[in-house]
Formats: sequence, structure tokens, C-alpha cells
Amino acid sequence: MVKKIDGEFFVLEEDISYQEFVHLAQEQGWVKQLTHHGDGKKEAFQEIWTTHDRKNVINYVDDPLTFTRFLWIRGSNLHPLLFEVSRRLPAYEPDDLLQMAIDAQNEQEAIGALLKIAVGFPDFDDSAFNIFRVYLTHPSPIVRKATVQAIAYRLWDESINLLEQVSKSDPEKDIREFVQLILEHRNIDKNN
Repeated sequence: MVKKIDGEFFVLEEDISYQEFVHLAQEQGWVKQLTHHGDGKKEAFQEIWTTHDRKNVINYVDDPLTFTRFLWIRGSNLHPLLFEVSRRLPAYEPDDLLQMAIDAQNEQEAIGALLKIAVGFPDFDDSAFNIFRVYLTHPSPIVRKATVQAIAYRLWDESINLLEQVSKSDPEKDIREFVQLILEHRNIDKNN
């Protein structure tokens, strides 16, 4: 059985700043509960806010692994909150994220799109999975490795067979080893 991640994820557009998020939070009367500064390399900067009634939680995340800023919003009274956030902070729709990967013209655009898809699709999605599957055959080893990183970000159960194939067939030894390491860590985590 696949565990679903609760809440909604908003991958913020690149020009949306932390200050704009804080401005919205303060206007809405949200209460900052915790700040984790991260290390800027592997650990994300993250703030956890709640609505004034404490029925909803809003995580603001600036993730150096995916080069994205996003919101993770969950709680018992989401509809008004989601409406206000989507109205005030431009974020990518899931279809926009997929289209970015389809339209990518170079390695940098492809990698950016793949990593945004990893964040924007916390639960398994056929369309996102197919984007990853296609990009695992990209001629650029840099793009293939970024695809593996994007898959590993959520590591859907449905992606394990695909990663096992890559661990045996990718032409680059370092990519095969990277995938094998991911699979080993998954097995360790699953057994604990």
C-alpha cells in the first residue's frame, strides 16, 4: 500500500521572494512556530507557520537540493487558505511543471523542470513518472543523473523497478552506482 502525503504543495515561481511569503503570512495573521536555517547545501531553510486558529500548517521551504522554493500546506480548513495563497503567491500548476519538462531546450531547463516535478508531485502520478522514464534515456549523463535525483526525492514505490533497470543499464558507471546507493538506502530504511 502506497502512503499518500497529506496536504498541498505549491512550487513557487522563481521571482517570488521569501519576503513576499512573510508579508502574506503576516497579513493573514499566521503565527511563526519554528525556523530551521538549514545549511544551504543539503538541508533546506524551512519555516513552519500556523493559521491563528492552529487548524492549518504552512511550511515555507527553500530547498537547495531541488533549487526550489515551495509551500506545503495541510490542515482541517484548507479551502480558504489555499484560495488565498494561490491568489497572492504565483505558483506552478502541475500541468505547467510537466510542460516545462516537455518544452526544455537545454540541460539547465530540463534539470530545473525535473527537480520542480519532484517537489510538485509528492504522490505517484503517471504523467510525472512518464517524464522521468523518458528523461532517463536522455543523451546527457548530467540530465540522466538529475532525473535519478528527482526520482529519489520522493522515491515512489512505482519507480523502484525503473531505478533497478537504470542501475544495470545506464552507460555511465557513476549513475549506476548512484542508483545502487539509493536502492540500498531504501532497503535499509524499509527494513528498519
